[in-house]
Amino acid sequence: MPDFFHFKENNMKLIVPNNIFSTLLILSLDENKRPDLEVKESSLISVDITNNNDGVVGLIPTLDIINNRDLFVSSKVGICFDGPLSNTYMYFGKDKKLEQFLLRGDISINEVVLAKIVMQERYGISPDFTLDTDDEIDENKNYLISGNSNWKNKLHEKGISFSEQVSELIDIPYQNFVFASQDKKAIEEINAMFKNPNKKIAEQLEILLAKINFSEDVNELVRHELEAIYYNTKVFENESVNELLKLCYYHQIIGDMFDVKFVE
Repeated sequence: MPDFFHFKENNMKLIVPNNIFSTLLILSLDENKRPDLEVKESSLISVDITNNNDGVVGLIPTLDIINNRDLFVSSKVGICFDGPLSNTYMYFGKDKKLEQFLLRGDISINEVVLAKIVMQERYGISPDFTLDTDDEIDENKNYLISGNSNWKNKLHEKGISFSEQVSELIDIPYQNFVFASQDKKAIEEINAMFKNPNKKIAEQLEILLAKINFSEDVNELVRHELEAIYYNTKVFENESVNELLKLCYYHQIIGDMFDVKFVE
């Protein structure tokens, strides 16, 4: 995430993960509408918002709501994928053994839970997932890598889109992140703040990409696949979130279904 995120004119505090997709969304806002912003690992954001009910909003991995069911969730804006472009990629090693996957990057509950389900559904196996402690990638091993680490040295070209794998299971685009808060009014402000985010990003894409300063091959991938990234999640009437929860229920990750506290 670029270090020019220092916004003071809005009293809201917004916590987001450090990835190219959240960066595009935040940069699409008019400067005078940008909230005070903090960047954190995806897995830590829900902890902050559950410990603070004073106007703090987090862009959290969708499945974090399983353990935080009282949070209010935006029904209108988030980050949803429907194609090969993804925040997470799966890499299969040359040894072709699928019993072990190493986790790298900005790993969250989404990757850990959904990767297990994908492997069970696709290959009928239940591999172990462990955090990788090595500096270098071993081409003989399997990896699940989340976040900006995928864009280094064209690594993503060797991987399989995790979002595409999940989308095929639920038969609807995969909602990777949702805006959530203990404060309902704060979510209402988020809904009002992000008007037509897909349109705004598309209209100023070249300016935004220049600010983010990724390599040209990554920029070209974003240009080509932009229409398969949905920031306006209202278009799916939040089916994606509910389908992810159903998937977790059917695989006995959760013991019961529950109503998400969506805010219009």
